[in-house]
Amino acid sequence: MVRYAFAFILVSFLARAQSVDPKPTADAEEALPPLTCPAGAPLGTIELKVKSGSIAETLPLQEINHLSEGDAVLYSPVLRAKERRAGEVSLVLVPVDRTASPDGLQVMQPVRADRAHEWAIPRTMSLAAFVYGPQGLSKKKVSGFLSQDDQLVAQLADYAEKTSQTEALLQALSDNASSPASMNAALSGFASQYGLAVQIDRNAPAAAQAQVLFATMNPQLAAYNPLATDSNAQRLGETASVAAAAATLFLGSPIGLAAGGTAMLLELRSIAFPGTLFRSSFSQPARVGVHLCGQRGVLPPHTRIAYIWAMRIPNTPNPEIRIGKADNLPLGQTTNVTVETSNVDWKYLQRAREWALEDEHGKRTAVKVLKIGNARELEIDLQKVALPAGDYRLMAHWDWSPFYAAGALHLRPLSDFKDARVDPQSQNGLLAHAGKVAVTLRGSDFEFINKVELQKAGDEFATPEAVRFKLPEGPRLGPQESMDVQIDTASLNPGNYALLLTQPDGHNHSVDVHVLPPAPRFDNLPILVNEGVSAQHYVLKGERLDLLAKLTAPNAKIELGPPALGGTERDVVVQLSANLSANMLANQAPGTAVPVEAGLTDRLAVLSLADALQTTGPLPAIASSQLSLPPDMEIALRPNEFPAGYTLTAVLDVRNIDVKSELRLACAEGVGAQAGLHIGSKDAVSSLQRLSSDQLFVSYDTSGFPAGCTLQAWLDNGRAGRSQPFTVAHLIRLPKIASVTPMASLAAVGNAVPAGLHAYEVRGENLEMIGQLAWDQNLGVEVSRLPAAIPGKGQLEALVVNLPDPPNPGAPLYVWLRGETSSRVTTVVLSPTGSNAARTASSSTSLP
Repeated sequence: MVRYAFAFILVSFLARAQSVDPKPTADAEEALPPLTCPAGAPLGTIELKVKSGSIAETLPLQEINHLSEGDAVLYSPVLRAKERRAGEVSLVLVPVDRTASPDGLQVMQPVRADRAHEWAIPRTMSLAAFVYGPQGLSKKKVSGFLSQDDQLVAQLADYAEKTSQTEALLQALSDNASSPASMNAALSGFASQYGLAVQIDRNAPAAAQAQVLFATMNPQLAAYNPLATDSNAQRLGETASVAAAAATLFLGSPIGLAAGGTAMLLELRSIAFPGTLFRSSFSQPARVGVHLCGQRGVLPPHTRIAYIWAMRIPNTPNPEIRIGKADNLPLGQTTNVTVETSNVDWKYLQRAREWALEDEHGKRTAVKVLKIGNARELEIDLQKVALPAGDYRLMAHWDWSPFYAAGALHLRPLSDFKDARVDPQSQNGLLAHAGKVAVTLRGSDFEFINKVELQKAGDEFATPEAVRFKLPEGPRLGPQESMDVQIDTASLNPGNYALLLTQPDGHNHSVDVHVLPPAPRFDNLPILVNEGVSAQHYVLKGERLDLLAKLTAPNAKIELGPPALGGTERDVVVQLSANLSANMLANQAPGTAVPVEAGLTDRLAVLSLADALQTTGPLPAIASSQLSLPPDMEIALRPNEFPAGYTLTAVLDVRNIDVKSELRLACAEGVGAQAGLHIGSKDAVSSLQRLSSDQLFVSYDTSGFPAGCTLQAWLDNGRAGRSQPFTVAHLIRLPKIASVTPMASLAAVGNAVPAGLHAYEVRGENLEMIGQLAWDQNLGVEVSRLPAAIPGKGQLEALVVNLPDPPNPGAPLYVWLRGETSSRVTTVVLSPTGSNAARTASSSTSLP
């Protein structure tokens, strides 16, 4: 029965106390707030302090780390107005070296609960239990029964540990200012006593929080709802918060002592001590001392009750901790700091008190520090602390002794991101529908960033989407003036967006970012420049060329024309500098390339186009031409004129051509057809043959070109360039005169003929083009009538004019075309048999 030793001691305490002086040792305090408990009922408010030697300051027993010989535990009841504290109190102590104690456990003399008392500590202790018996305590049956029972001590230590964890949990859950990390740390410590792991969302409703707690602690209670109006028989108490649920779970059924399931006293109550009832208690912080809470309830007849509040005393030296690598903290925020320490020091580190930050001048500022579960992190709360930026040492007290964490904490302000911007080169690559794109931000200190989101700018209904980010060194590892984010543009359209940067203060800072359309596509790079040409035209082809703002190249000026054909073409004129033209082009072999930088209208950085400007050989050229005119033309042609509608034949003197060169023909006025002839080609309307290395013979039917066309030709060597246009001929429409016949009578003319003139009928085609006629090259007679079609003769026309007689029988007829001021000689003459009575003239060309 040695395993029940401690329980036997408690039962022995239940003898009714003898008469004591009822005068209280603590004055009633009218200003004390009401005593409340999250579960159970209040047992009273007490102070348990430890005094050490000559040190004036006393410390709460539950926070003490060393309890040794020379120390004293001071008990004081805190009584409210008209409160009477019945019963007795005592301490049960477990020495570190139980072999030095004759009884193994040290039971202090019970004293009145309503009076202050001081217990001297005879030796170093590892555990203390405060016992309160409302009906009194007695020590008479204890001295002979105490023994060295390791199992009993272990059970008491386990109970003390569970008490500590429960109190920490209740304090965290009941404090609205508790951070999620500190609350979960307290909950994890509570659950760790049962080998469980629990995470609670403080933003969830109280019922949901409680259900998570109960479902984790006991799967059979997964459906338990503490806010429901009814419950099953295992209902642990009416609760309105998770704190109440946790406290109720700790207090449990009247088994009580071993919080959460150890049945140590169940057997004792039912077998050895049927008239006793033991119940656990826990403390809640009070303005003065602590509130004790426990289950009262109705007791069976002849049953007494005792409440036990246990606490462990670790008796460890000052902790040794070292600040982790992430030692930069934002001012005014709560931050978790990783520390390095031993398992033992970490286990009891929450018992350190009076945490403070000490500056380089030794000035200390109190801060709130919480141990965060098993993560080896300390939560340092700077929200209500006014400190300047700088380097500080973290320190605390271990009982009365100060200790310092190795390493410094660097306090820095949060960034305002006023100068934050997207790196131009990164912006250049942020293209719509391109997938995941890495983007670099610069211009601020990004070390405290904890969240990045992307949102469409100007869209009030847009939902921010999380964006992955990476700091060069890592979070809180010192100032970092850049940060990489990964933006998935697969579903993003071109437009303006905002990167929302969040720091521990929860405020969003917007950085403008532009998702760009794809960059222009160039289909015919490089731009070719020919030797010996200082400025030349080139047509860029591709897509989205309208995005081009400028093109620059070393020693060259590139002028952009307006976009054409929906941005698929863009004219450029390249002007080479004298240096580039003379040194690079004239003295180097064709094929030399230089880079071109493209400035885009919607990009901060230029687009580099390697080898986009390239030299080539000299341009092709047409030096001269020799026309072959059609035979038997009635009307003379002037230089470079060619009759429209005839097949043009000519020899072209050319330079710098090759087998792939193409001859192009078109009107300079931009009217009519365009033709392209390849060397060696021949068909029904055209032929282009190479006579020698620098001569081409061309034959082309000009019916596709209108009269008045200035027919030009140029040589096109493809990407190697093309020649300047060369004027081959001016196409002119000429009249065709078939005959000139004297009129037989004036009636045929319809008007009187002036003196000295005779009426003639001119037959032919295109006669409307004749402005004047004469037998003399200088004295033209104006044609005032229009030609008339001859019925049944197709295009044959007749024109009546008044002319003088020719000066001689072989005199040619002269024609002035409309709009011309000089005459053209024709091959038309009067017939040798002509006379005043019957004059006729004809040309060598017969018409129908």
